Amino acid sequence: MIISLNENTALIFNQASHAAELFALVDSNRSHLSRFLPWVPHMLSVKDMERYLLNCEKLNREGLDTSFNILQQRRIVGRIGLSYINKANKTANIGYWLAQKAQGAGLISKAVKALLGFGFEELDLNRIEIKAATTNLRSKAIPEKLGFHFEGILREAEWVNNEPLDLMLYSMLGSEWTKGQEKTS
Repeated sequence: MIISLNENTALIFNQASHAAELFALVDSNRSHLSRFLPWVPHMLSVKDMERYLLNCEKLNREGLDTSFNILQQRRIVGRIGLSYINKANKTANIGYWLAQKAQGAGLISKAVKALLGFGFEELDLNRIEIKAATTNLRSKAIPEKLGFHFEGILREAEWVNNEPLDLMLYSMLGSEWTKGQEKTS
């Protein structure tokens, strides 16, 4: 599956065949990504990435995860996905990361909007959350810019680099998404 964001950018469905390119991207952005992502120090080889991507494919088949690589000019520059999909409660969480050189062009905002549409319209979700470390200014700017509701701070909710991080919790409901789409139509 491919979701086009514009003529040069798209979300392409996760595939294990992307392991080498994705690992090279993580490896070249290791210090940038490891500030806020707990899995980076454990991603040590193409094989590690391949195992991760195969697990993502499995979770997708089970309806628990839908993840995409972000392509710009046909090159992977990051990832985004709906994870922790709970069908009974119609909820999911959006997670994302972007290579340092690809930041500042609005790619994540466009990708999150596309994923919101997919989640609410295709997967029939009712609530989508984004969690961002209180110190991750770029990450928390995304839900704030897109009209998510700030619900509070999850104290010491994630361990990164042997230290606890507080996370800001944002949410959007399907009804809020629909109202926002009606305003832009």
